[in-house]
Amino acid sequence: MQAVEFARKLASKLFFQHVLDEILFEDGNHLYRFLDDDPIVASQCHNIPRGIITVKPKSMTEIASRLRLMSYAMFEAYASEDGRHVDYRSIHGSEEFARYLRIVETLQRVEVWDLSREEKLAFFINLYNMMTIHAILVWGHPAGALERRKLFGEFKYVIGASTYSLSAIQNGILRGNQRPPYNLMKLFGAKDKRSKVALPYPEPLIHFVLVCGTRSGPALRCYSPGDIDKELMDAARNFLRSGGVLIDSTAKVAYASKILKWFSVDFGKNEAEILKHVSNYLDPADSQVLLDLLASSELKVIYQPYDWGLNC
Repeated sequence: MQAVEFARKLASKLFFQHVLDEILFEDGNHLYRFLDDDPIVASQCHNIPRGIITVKPKSMTEIASRLRLMSYAMFEAYASEDGRHVDYRSIHGSEEFARYLRIVETLQRVEVWDLSREEKLAFFINLYNMMTIHAILVWGHPAGALERRKLFGEFKYVIGASTYSLSAIQNGILRGNQRPPYNLMKLFGAKDKRSKVALPYPEPLIHFVLVCGTRSGPALRCYSPGDIDKELMDAARNFLRSGGVLIDSTAKVAYASKILKWFSVDFGKNEAEILKHVSNYLDPADSQVLLDLLASSELKVIYQPYDWGLNC
C-alpha cells in the first residue's frame, strides 16, 4: 500500500502518467510511462533537451514572471522599436536566448490549470511569441502552407506534462478551444486535460498580439497579467490603426486584414458585427465613417493580401 501511495504521489507530480491518461495511478494491470518516454514528447517537444527535470518545479507565477522579463529583455535588444522587425540572426546564440531556453525547460511539470484568466492570457501570449521565434530558429521560416502547418502544429513544448503546439496555444487555450481556420475538429477533446487550462470563451483581441513571424502580423510586445486587458486594447488600436483596417469613404470600401476573415467567428456572427467590433479600436473619425457606411448597407469589404514573409 505504501508503494501505491508513493507512486500516486509521483504521478501527481507529473513524473509519469497512464498511457491513455485515464487514471492517476492504481494497482493492477495498467500501463504507465515516464514523461520523457512518451513518443510525442521525445520526438516533437523542444524544451526537454536534457530529459525530465527531477527537482521540485518553481511556481507557475514565478516562471511566468521570469519568462516575461526575459522576453522583454530580448525584444528590447533584438526587435525594432515598433516591434515589426526581429533580428533573428542575433538572437540565435545570444545569452538571452540561452537563458530563455533554461526557463522553458522548467515548464515540464508545472501546475498551469490554476492560473487566473489574466495570468493565462499574459503567460500564453508571451510564450507563443517566444516559442515562434524558437521554432523559426530551429526549423527555419516556413516557405509555404504545408511547412506553416507543420511549424504551428508539430513544434511543441511540454507544459505541465501535456504537449502544446503553437496551434494548441492559440486555438485551444486562448480561443477557448475553437476550431482552427479550415479545420473540422477542435484541438481538445472532452477528455483532454488541456481543456481545463483553456479559457472559457475566445478572447478576440489575442489576434492583435500573437506574432507568428510574418510581415502582416502584429507588433512584437511583452504582456503582463496586471494590465493585460488594457494592453490588449492598446495592441488592437495599434494594429487596426496601422493598416489593419483602411477605409475608402469615396469608394465605400473597407480594406481589412485577413486575420479578421480567418478568425471572424471570434469577432461576430457576420461581417457587419465583425466591423462594428473593430470600429471600437479605430480612430474616432474612421470609426464613425465605418459605422455610417455599415448603416447605409453600401459598404464593401475587401481583405488585404497577407504577407507571409519573415518579419526580419
